[in-house]
Amino acid sequence: MKTEGPPRGRDGQPARLSAVAFGALGTGLVTGGVVSIAAGIPHRAYDMAPLSGPADLVGRLGEISPLVAAALAALVVASVVVLLGARRLRAASAAAELLVLGVALEVCVIGASGRIGYAADGSVLLAGVACISGGSAVIAAGLLAALVRE
Repeated sequence: MKTEGPPRGRDGQPARLSAVAFGALGTGLVTGGVVSIAAGIPHRAYDMAPLSGPADLVGRLGEISPLVAAALAALVVASVVVLLGARRLRAASAAAELLVLGVALEVCVIGASGRIGYAADGSVLLAGVACISGGSAVIAAGLLAALVRE
């Protein structure tokens, strides 16, 4: 019985499904965390006032650019995950994209953690933790996509 290499189903289907699941989970965590931080709901970030509307978003773009970048990266992750799941994107390409996007998410969120890592009362802001966890899930999705054999 040969046991070398990553486990395979029909052409790596289990690894593909796992990558899609982790990518979707990561997208959801990052999106939810970014929306929570930007809206200040349920807790306001220590050094960032909640956005009051689209005009405020444009006016404070420099201040919230890490959150905007994380939201855009999550949107691209969602697209890659859909294409990977539909077999419209090669797994190797998806793996590379998901790894780069996951690292970008981590850099954006951890870089802004001084502003968004803590709630106004000094406790750890769970939305920031969700964003970091989401970026880690996207990296895991990239690693899982690399296991897919086509």
